[in-house]
Amino acid sequence: MLFEKVLLLRIRHWAETNRLVPPEQSGFRPKCLLPTRVLSIYQEVKNSMAANIPTFALYVDYQKAYDRVWHAALLCKLETMGMPFNLLKMTCSWLKDRKVYVEYGEITSKIFNINIGLPQGSSLSPYLFIVFHADLTNYPGAHSCHLFADDLCVLIKPPIMKSLDSMIEYLEKEGTRVCNQFFLYSKKWKQPLNVSKTVVQLFHTQVKRPVVSVTINGNKIELVKEFKYLGFTWTDKLSLKPTVDKTIGNIQRSL
Repeated sequence: MLFEKVLLLRIRHWAETNRLVPPEQSGFRPKCLLPTRVLSIYQEVKNSMAANIPTFALYVDYQKAYDRVWHAALLCKLETMGMPFNLLKMTCSWLKDRKVYVEYGEITSKIFNINIGLPQGSSLSPYLFIVFHADLTNYPGAHSCHLFADDLCVLIKPPIMKSLDSMIEYLEKEGTRVCNQFFLYSKKWKQPLNVSKTVVQLFHTQVKRPVVSVTINGNKIELVKEFKYLGFTWTDKLSLKPTVDKTIGNIQRSL
């Protein structure tokens, strides 16, 4: 829709001019590319590994991210962030009176109003989502946060200590604290996390694989050796082989 595109331009101009979207967010923004985010994570982890310091990575998964955005919370945040009143009114009008129905086989439900969810396929929805969660990078504290739209990765590095066990202990405590911070955030703004798909990874240089035990709201998070994030296969030794092999396979299939 032309209206959506015009509204997107105005919201983007307001948000970018006021630097509301953090630089750690690369999704759906001009001159912010996915490879830039991948390289930032890779370089940060590689620097730590060069100093023989393990790095803890938390990959957060949202439940149907765009479909669970609470309209009232979004408008509340936009007002708090200082969105001009006329622009806020237009955004409210765009969200207002949205209706849906459910089809199951040949049965169709009655039409009913909804107050959550951004329209799928809309050019405006992804940008409103990243503005809505622009303050997400404040929750990990001093730890680095990497975002591409709704894909969130947090890297935690321990202070230099005498033993590996001490650093692992720090990562477990700090990892659990950060996880619970995100859980409280998701509960406050009704943006639920998919705990079963949220995983952690430990980048290290040890011969024997260290183990970290981290929980979120009392639930233990799975520790993985390998994880696909932003189209890149991350291994706990930061090997490029899986990504290179996949790329070669794709080229061979296309030829």
